[in-house]
This record gives sequence, structure tokens and C-alpha cells, in this order.
Amino acid sequence: MHGSRWDWPEFAFHATGAVVAPACVIGVAYGGAWYAVNGRSGSSVFLGNALVVIALIAGCASGFLFGEDHPWQPFVAIATSLVLATGVIAVADLVNEETLRIRGEATRCAVLDVDRQVHTTTYTDSNGITHTSTRVDYKHTLDCAAGRPRTMTLDKKWADKGERIKVTYDPRGRIDPEPTRKLKKDGLWHTTAFVCPPVVVGGRCAVLVAALWSDRRWRRSKRW
Repeated sequence: MHGSRWDWPEFAFHATGAVVAPACVIGVAYGGAWYAVNGRSGSSVFLGNALVVIALIAGCASGFLFGEDHPWQPFVAIATSLVLATGVIAVADLVNEETLRIRGEATRCAVLDVDRQVHTTTYTDSNGITHTSTRVDYKHTLDCAAGRPRTMTLDKKWADKGERIKVTYDPRGRIDPEPTRKLKKDGLWHTTAFVCPPVVVGGRCAVLVAALWSDRRWRRSKRW
């Protein structure tokens, strides 16, 4: 399908990129994240996270597996690849959250200290322009009735020094602890995990159908 003719093997290839590839990427991400937190062997953490990284890379590259005969294809390929990569991260977070809800144990904790940590990353692009990004974390030092966790790091301050909070932790120590109240409702990543895959498939299929329609119009014009 290179500006002139459409053949079914090529259509099948592009359809795979539009539908099957995103499904496989999300499936690998889910399986990797699940194995990382539920696998029996110690190496399961490394192997599971490696699968998530592979899914992330595949998600970024999968946009170029489908049709190239429509002017919107490059934009849709890049946009949907970024959305799919975001979906991979969201799915991994979803698995952690759901696992912590199922096997996590809640304990009452006293907040001994809250340390505001600023992480700054600086890099220089190909044009010689320096960019700086900053991330702020809050490390809560805890004294819990269960003896653990000792610390809990969040992207916002959850409680002040001296306050008592309820924290849910993973007995296996594979998932970071979370405030119990936070686990009672679905977060942004939970919604993102379910929204991203349909958006990717829908966007790619729309371009695929548009390219098919353009090809049929071209065939009709040749007949006349």
C-alpha cells in the first residue's frame, strides 16, 4: 500500500500493528508487573520488571507497524505510541495497587519525621540547550505497630510530624507502602490503564480505514 495499490497481506500487516500489537504490549506489561510482585523466586522481580521495560520500548516502537498511506499516519503513530507507553506504566501501577489491596496488611503508624526531597535532573539536547526537571518527594519516617514499614515515600505530604496514620504494606516487601485511605479509591493511573488501549486501537484503526478509503478512491479513478 505505497500510494498506489492495496494488497491483503500488507493490509493484514498494518492491521496487526493497529490492533494486535497494542494488545500484546499491554498483555506483556500486565504479565511482567504481575510476575514481579507475585513470582516465587527472587529473580522474578528482575525478570518481571524487565518485561515491563520491554513492553514500554515495544509500545514506543509499535506505532510504525501500521499504514503509511495517509498524511496523518506519522502524527498518529507518534501520538498513539506515547499513549501506549503511558498505558504500560499505568497497567504496572494498577497491578501493584490491586495486589496491595488483596494481600496488603494495614497497621497504625506514628509519623516521626517528614523529609522533603528535591530531585533535579539536567540534560543537554542535540541543539546544545540545557533542560532541567525537578521532582519533589516526601519521605515519611514511621513507627508502626506492626514493626514495619519504617518509611513511606509519596509525591505529596500525607501527614505532619507527630500525627498517626493508617498504612498498608506488602508482607513480601515487593510493593511500596501506601496510606490505607488512598487505596480505598481508584487513582488516576487506574483510569489511565483502561482508557489508553482503546484510544490507541481506535486512533490507529481510524487511520487504517482512511487509508483503505483513499486506496478505493484511487482504484475507482483509475477505472475512469
